[in-house]
Amino acid sequence: MLENLFSIPMLIIYAVAYGITMKIADLLNEHGLKWFKGSAIIFGFLWGIFGAMLVAGDNTIANIILAMNIAFIIRNRLDYINHQIASSIIIISFLFTSAFSPILFLIFYFVFLIFGSLKDYVDDVLKKKNGIFVFLNETMLYYLIPTFIYCVFYGNWIVFWTFLFYTIAYDLTKYIGKKYNYH
Repeated sequence: MLENLFSIPMLIIYAVAYGITMKIADLLNEHGLKWFKGSAIIFGFLWGIFGAMLVAGDNTIANIILAMNIAFIIRNRLDYINHQIASSIIIISFLFTSAFSPILFLIFYFVFLIFGSLKDYVDDVLKKKNGIFVFLNETMLYYLIPTFIYCVFYGNWIVFWTFLFYTIAYDLTKYIGKKYNYH
């Protein structure tokens, strides 16, 4: 029964739900989306729960998502209570369900920190919204390229597929939000 919760198809579903709930939580407090009282907090919990399911499902994914969340802290991307709730759930889940792999964590942490910070600089300081900058911002290649390279070397392809589906779900939700004027 428990192995069904963490099968490859379920990890993909969790990755999609993680991306969707992450972006909806963001739209609810930074981009003007209004649903119902408390919806931002609820989506913070949902984002955290789906992240926790990914963390519990695969130790490599767990270390990479931990690296992502610690990089979010340093990049000051957890700037609302629902973001902080989600990250707290994910980090606490990691502590109870996963084994820390320092080298794996540090490699992905520095990649996410450096390239995420460059993306933040282009978005927040330079405010570039055209050409190659749009493509690089929208595709979040700093998640896809390193996970792809990792999988080429180590063969644990669920890592790449998880981040691919997370990125697609996040970007699709972002696109739909923009279509309805929530930028």
